[in-house]
Amino acid sequence: MYESEVVYNSVKKELEALGVIFCDTDTAVREHPELVKKYFGKVISPNDNKFAALNSAVWSGGSFIYVPKGVKVPMPLQAYFRINAANMGQFERTLIIADEGADLTYIEGCTAPVYSKDALHAAVVEVIAHKNAHVKYITVQNWSSDVYNLVTKRAFAYANAFVEWVDANMGSKVTEKYPSVYLMERGAKSNVLSVALANKGQHQDTGTKAVHLAPDTSSVIRSKSICLNGGRTTYRGLVKVNKGATDIKSST
Repeated sequence: MYESEVVYNSVKKELEALGVIFCDTDTAVREHPELVKKYFGKVISPNDNKFAALNSAVWSGGSFIYVPKGVKVPMPLQAYFRINAANMGQFERTLIIADEGADLTYIEGCTAPVYSKDALHAAVVEVIAHKNAHVKYITVQNWSSDVYNLVTKRAFAYANAFVEWVDANMGSKVTEKYPSVYLMERGAKSNVLSVALANKGQHQDTGTKAVHLAPDTSSVIRSKSICLNGGRTTYRGLVKVNKGATDIKSST
């Protein structure tokens, strides 16, 4: 037996003992339909934008995570996505739910070999952090130089929840990615770090958004971009404060 298999089985048993569900989204539809029905499409609807509509119509794969109330996952959960063919589209759907008082870290990586024809990556990621929950989402994007990376990623943070987002973009031909956190209830917090590196022939169109929907919410946005050899970066950031969301704090 390979060492990796030993580690995988050990981690799987540990997660199951805690009641944590970590599987691909297709499996979740079959084995946990009540959770999928409750949360799928509630953060990002098919009408959100054209790429979300495309994903909602043809999605396959992606990660599904559910952490029960009060459970703190003792290790980072990790997933890796890869495009293995030219002229291909990838449309994974990731759904992460941290129930009340839960705590987890999720790390996502992606890459692809270089082909002569372009490929499309149009993922949708939905994150729900319930009351007093903590979610740390880390993604490292290193697609090859023939991939159009056009994704929609968003989190809802409820009362006193804390969402941390680290978004690193180094690969792809074109990336359009603006992870956002909606601060839904009093005391919700977000902290987002966005880093982009654009080399020759690349355009990194990135940024992040914080939407304050309730009083006493706070957000931190930090963004850094580097251009090399004629590469281009575009930053699109937004802090929105809705009517009635008083006593908010935001740092950009």
